[in-house]
Amino acid sequence: MQQRRTTASLFFATLMALTLLGCNGEERQKREQAAATQRQLSALVRRCRSQQPAVQRQLQELRRSSSELANLKQQAYSPLRKPTAPDPELLARFTREDQELEQERYEQALATWRSSDRAERRYWQGEQEVKRQRSTARQLQAEKALLSLGVGSSAADRTAWSNCDAKQLAAVALR
Repeated sequence: MQQRRTTASLFFATLMALTLLGCNGEERQKREQAAATQRQLSALVRRCRSQQPAVQRQLQELRRSSSELANLKQQAYSPLRKPTAPDPELLARFTREDQELEQERYEQALATWRSSDRAERRYWQGEQEVKRQRSTARQLQAEKALLSLGVGSSAADRTAWSNCDAKQLAAVALR
């Protein structure tokens, strides 16, 4: 019976020691993991600060091109000034031949206006498309440059990399 108690006590002591060692091992592992995460974060903040001018340049270009695209969407074509129709009161004073001649002149002016306005509209639309393509290309180039710098495409990523704030960087980079 004595031997059983001794064996049970020894077993219990061994079990307690292993449990304590296990806890200490988990704690140590947690500390090591926290230290590794802190080192990663410090390296990330240093990298962010060293890339700050390039990141700011690309973010500014991205904002500028996005603003240009928004402005282009808001613009509308302004038609050329339409010729004014002859005044009916004034036409009433003319002879029938002069009235017909005046009406013909107006119809010709109207046809010329329509043709000119169509050409001007097509030219304007072409210019708008060229501007849209340029802005879109600059926007895509800025996005690619940011991705190559390690900046993600979300607003949170761009804000974190813009500010080099450790908490924000940790939230977006160490997920």
